[in-house]
Amino acid sequence: MPSSFQWIKFSQWAEEFDSDILHLEVAGANYIVLNSYDAATDLLEKRSNIYSSRPHYTMLCDLVGWSGDLLLMPYGNEWKSHRKLFQQEFHPSNSSLYLPHEKKALCAFLKSLLDAPEEWGEHAQHLLGAIILGVAYGLHVQPKNNPDIKAASKMVDIGINALLPGEFVVDNFPILKYVPSWFPGASFKRKANSWYGIRNATITPPFMKVKKAMVNGTAEDCLTLRCLQRFDCPDSRHDSNLSVEEEIIKNTAGTMFEGGSDTGLTALLTFILAMLCFPHAQREAQEELDEIIGKERLPDHEDEDSEKYNENILIKSVFSFPWLWLYLTYRFLAVPHRVDTDDTYKGYFIPKHSIVIPNVWDKTYGPNAHLFEPKRWLLKGPGQRGWRLNPNMREPTSISFGFGRRACPGKHMALSSFWLSVSSLLHSFNITPAIDRDGNPIGPKVEYVSGAANRPVPFQCTIKPRSEEHAALIRRALDSESE
Repeated sequence: MPSSFQWIKFSQWAEEFDSDILHLEVAGANYIVLNSYDAATDLLEKRSNIYSSRPHYTMLCDLVGWSGDLLLMPYGNEWKSHRKLFQQEFHPSNSSLYLPHEKKALCAFLKSLLDAPEEWGEHAQHLLGAIILGVAYGLHVQPKNNPDIKAASKMVDIGINALLPGEFVVDNFPILKYVPSWFPGASFKRKANSWYGIRNATITPPFMKVKKAMVNGTAEDCLTLRCLQRFDCPDSRHDSNLSVEEEIIKNTAGTMFEGGSDTGLTALLTFILAMLCFPHAQREAQEELDEIIGKERLPDHEDEDSEKYNENILIKSVFSFPWLWLYLTYRFLAVPHRVDTDDTYKGYFIPKHSIVIPNVWDKTYGPNAHLFEPKRWLLKGPGQRGWRLNPNMREPTSISFGFGRRACPGKHMALSSFWLSVSSLLHSFNITPAIDRDGNPIGPKVEYVSGAANRPVPFQCTIKPRSEEHAALIRRALDSESE
């Protein structure tokens, strides 16, 4: 098993062996790598009745205490209970419940960029954390150094380190979990001891804050409050002994907390990096935003659904592209599935309990998929006015949120938050290269850290308001949200 950037090696092997399905045997475990979109959908969606479980992560679930994580649960009744709750809350028809939290956090983010633009990376991390804390728990966070956001970041780092296939030998040989931490070669056990309890210590305090506020009648509308009311959880139960329903609610909110803050941040950082690498796309998008939104207000969610926006095919492709760039060029491998029974595909035998890894580095987007070219989605025939979508190009978000029954149920909210964030950022700010001591621009390096969720290697840039009028607009918007 490759130790880093596994998807690159998997793609090379796929070309070498001229096959979009690979079989690897590592320490007695069978790994099936699906190297095309078609193979992934054929198995993970069309045969989702047997491909919807997860491999058991002994390290994370048994030794670190993540068994209540929706992402890692095996397919079954417990998973269905958690998934149902998540889907009910984040159905597109419920978008009005979380939009106010997004707008409030975004206005604070834009104001932070005005006040301390050199700390833009920290502001971006805070933005995603603030949105999720608001949506999940109804919490308002301080502008900097929020302990809940820091705790979530630490929790996410643990998951990123532990989810790579083959990262810990105990996942392939579960009997090793009984080895004492002092035993030679048991570094995984020492690491597990240092990680144990961090997830529970991160997701329990905000949950208990909502319970306490519910008792006092001061709780703000949020996912946790609505679910507690739906299950009719007694107000008197504000101690640490939670009912089964309360554990489901706590874990569901916690899964959103840990998952959304990381993938959302990675997408936002990727967008900023793309704007640095392809300034022409930034200029075109800003011109189109000025045409659609004007200069008297900030973008709003209504604009995303407006006829004027949807007719503007160019700008829609600009905002869709980072999902493709991230997931086809530098993106992380999807969390593996597990097949529950023996199966065959294209003449290949797939053994029961094989670990199935989607590695969708599809050639549909052409040989230069890493280049930010929004017009790859557009067609203009001879004599035609305006652009139309290229029907032969796959919409990138069909890849980036998983497959089948394990697809991310928070997709609608994630895309909504991303759209509002990047449209507001481009509407109000210019993103340009940082300048060195000699006055020369520092060209961005497009590099990502290898891991279960790749993040861009830290890079420099300059983010400044497009004009004083744009800066004043941000201040007015923040004052309005604070009223």
